[in-house]
Amino acid sequence: MKPMQNLISKRETNFAVRRPFVLLLAVLSVAAAAVGQDGPAGTKTLASQEKQSGTGIVPSGVRLASQMPSAEPPRPFRFPSAAEKTLPNGLRVFVVPDNKEPAVAVQLLIMSAGSVKDPARSPGVAQMTANLLTQGTEKRSAKDIADAIDFVGGSLNASAGKDGTTVTLDVVKKDLDLGLDLMSDVVLHPAFRAEELERQRQQLLSALAVQYSDPQYLASAVFSRVVYGNSPYGLPGEGTPETVQKLNRDELAEFQRANYSAGASFLAFAGDISAEQAFAAAEKYFGPWAKKEVSTAAPVLPGSLSGKRVFLIDKPDANLCLHGVGKLGIRRGDPDYIPVEVMNRIFGGGYNSLLNTEVRVKKGLTYGAYSQFSPHLYTGAFFVGTFTRTEKTVEATKLVVDLLSKMSGGGVTQQELDFARDYLAGVYPIQSETAEQVADRVLTAAIYDLPPDYNRTYPDKIRGVTSNQVDEMAKRYLATDDLDIILVGNISAFRDVFKKEFPQAAFDEIPFDQVDILASDLRKPKSAKMPATP
Repeated sequence: MKPMQNLISKRETNFAVRRPFVLLLAVLSVAAAAVGQDGPAGTKTLASQEKQSGTGIVPSGVRLASQMPSAEPPRPFRFPSAAEKTLPNGLRVFVVPDNKEPAVAVQLLIMSAGSVKDPARSPGVAQMTANLLTQGTEKRSAKDIADAIDFVGGSLNASAGKDGTTVTLDVVKKDLDLGLDLMSDVVLHPAFRAEELERQRQQLLSALAVQYSDPQYLASAVFSRVVYGNSPYGLPGEGTPETVQKLNRDELAEFQRANYSAGASFLAFAGDISAEQAFAAAEKYFGPWAKKEVSTAAPVLPGSLSGKRVFLIDKPDANLCLHGVGKLGIRRGDPDYIPVEVMNRIFGGGYNSLLNTEVRVKKGLTYGAYSQFSPHLYTGAFFVGTFTRTEKTVEATKLVVDLLSKMSGGGVTQQELDFARDYLAGVYPIQSETAEQVADRVLTAAIYDLPPDYNRTYPDKIRGVTSNQVDEMAKRYLATDDLDIILVGNISAFRDVFKKEFPQAAFDEIPFDQVDILASDLRKPKSAKMPATP
């Protein structure tokens, strides 16, 4: 899965076949760092031998041995505290001052305006509404907004995710008033001009035309749909070619009017600004945002899966087969979240994980395999992604399922546990360096109702996860009795053998060009035609 842009705006399930290469580079970097250090007793590294001989040739009788550099003791890290205030209109404001750089990052999360609030059978409304925020207001054109923020070297963006809409602003301190004036204007007074809607529509239709011809995208979309069932969590946030064609200005304006509420929103400042300055700025620019009641009821949630289901998406001209294996996972606020993170890092959350080691390194079935939990506000999914040559599809899929069964049976080693804990706790400070990252973490704790000290104590909680907890999480979330398997490729090449390997599974086969993400059976009506590509 592709990394998300931030915790709300980009939580789509995708096949990120490039991710293993990034992890490989990280491993190679670590190995390179070890060059020049003496190895275990009786051995020397290549670099040390070169210094002695000056030839670069390993002398006879010398054995080279790789050695992972030992980890240094963890350095103290303290996540900065945030000041908090709630405005009269219900907007909750958080401030994390940091004057190391003369810049300020501002994030606004509108938790009542996610794609789960899209009208029935009309996905894409929340995202298009967000897209058009920066494309014109009652007093500014799209060009006016772009020119103003570009002139000061800042950025202003908006996007919708499953649970909410995110608006982000980055400017240097001296231009904060200009940035907040623009930010509040696009949120409170969007114009939704017809010509801008049409421009955005054509751009999105062009992108969707490419995506719907991409097996990687379609496999991702089908996985979300079958795992989440009739829940809006399973629908594509950007919409489909058919629903995008039908979007109209009044529909977007009504969505903004009905769902953009200060009382359901969170605003965070991080950077070169004091709490008093930030609270005053929030009151000045967002205080006029009218207080109104919006629906906060949970959306329809997916039902539990029973048994194995296999969805075969037939693309006869495919040379590779894309694999998606998974089921429902956990919500972000679940108490299991931290031990699940450690468990997943061991199983498939890195290049040296059990999954990638077995499927890629030892068996050579793929260039990469990974697993990921994608938690949302009310639910979430667990996903294993990989790809392989068509003739190796059955072997690769069976190996993935067998590894899930093995992991769910327990028996994590101390070495695996230590490596996962050290990595997650050690990388946390690096992922909390910028003002944008700090603001994002502060809002994450707020919107998911996590403990006030969550960010400060996160590394300690990671290091406190035990092997018994990891085994329990694996048993609870990786068991293979109930599982969805999605395969996109030349199905005729392995169909019969695959059915013999999974005799108890329910099978459903759909031609690639007949998949309809919105249909209950995932099939287009026989008379349906794809919209013309713009």
